[in-house]
Order: sequence, then structure tokens, then C-alpha cells
Amino acid sequence: MDEPVYRMLGLCMKAGRLLSGNEQVAEGLKNVKAPKGALLIITEDSSPRTKDEYRNAAERAHISYRLFGEKERLGSALGKGVRTAALITDKGFSRAIAEKIDKALAER
Repeated sequence: MDEPVYRMLGLCMKAGRLLSGNEQVAEGLKNVKAPKGALLIITEDSSPRTKDEYRNAAERAHISYRLFGEKERLGSALGKGVRTAALITDKGFSRAIAEKIDKALAER
């Protein structure tokens, strides 16, 4: 049920429309006037402090976010190590991924 989301995230990464890793995501969210992101994915198994930090940064940058998935699976889908967050920079990808996440969460 979560696989379509992870496949889409992998495709987004290959297309160069996704930032992952703490430094890249923080940099993408940093510029409030012109943030680079369109959707922030925060893993559900992140610590409460990490979730709060990412949520606050997304809200300051006026970027929508979703809590979804696991750190290990996100990293694996992106061809990377463990990842707690991913920032999608393309509006089309972000819309499609948000829809898939909402559908997967509704099916749980």
C-alpha cells in the first residue's frame, strides 16, 4: 500500500526534483521569501523533536508537509542511507506524491 509512494519518490529523485539529507532540506527551507520546496515529507519514525523542527520550518516557508513512512525505507527508495526527510522541489511531483500519500494513509 505504501510502495507507489516510494516508487514515485525514487522517480522524483532520479529526475533531480528532490532534496534529501538534513543539510539539503534545511537549505531548501531556509529562504522563506523563495523556498525551493513544494512538499516536505517527514518520516513517521523520526523523533518528536525532529518532526517539530521540520514542521516549524515548513510552516515558516509556507510549504505543505506530510508525515509518512520510515527512515530506512525512504533512504532505500532514494538510493541513499537513512533519511528523516525529503523535500520535493517540483509542484507536479509534489501534487502527485501528496495524493498518493493521502490515499495510502486513508487505507490504513
